[in-house]
Amino acid sequence: MTAIINEATLKRLAVEVGQETVALLLEVFSGELEQYLQQLTEQPSVMQIREISHAIKSSAASFGADELAQMAQECESRVKQGQESWVNDHLPELQQLVGDMAQQYRHLASDQEAFNRIF
Repeated sequence: MTAIINEATLKRLAVEVGQETVALLLEVFSGELEQYLQQLTEQPSVMQIREISHAIKSSAASFGADELAQMAQECESRVKQGQESWVNDHLPELQQLVGDMAQQYRHLASDQEAFNRIF
C-alpha cells in the first residue's frame, strides 16, 4: 500500500511560503528522499539509519508525509533503545516508504495538473 500525502499539510505550507515556492520545495524534498534512499540501500550501519531517520522525520512531517515521518521517528527511537534487530528487520519498510514518497513528491512537483488538484 502506498503512503498518502497529507494535502492539508501542503496547503498550510502553501499559505506560509506561497504555491510557487511549494512546487520548488517539493522538487528539493523529493531529491533529498532519493539521496536518503540511496544511502539506505548501501548496507548502512544502525547508527547511519538513525542519522538518516532523524534527518527525514521533521522534513517528512513538514511536507505531509505522515507515515514516513512516523516510521523515521520509530526507527530513530528504536536505535536509541538499543533495538538494532528491530531496525534491521524494518529497514526494507523504511526503504519502501522513502522510495514511494520520493516518487510521489517528484510527480507532484512536475505534474501541474496534479499540483493544481491540491491547490
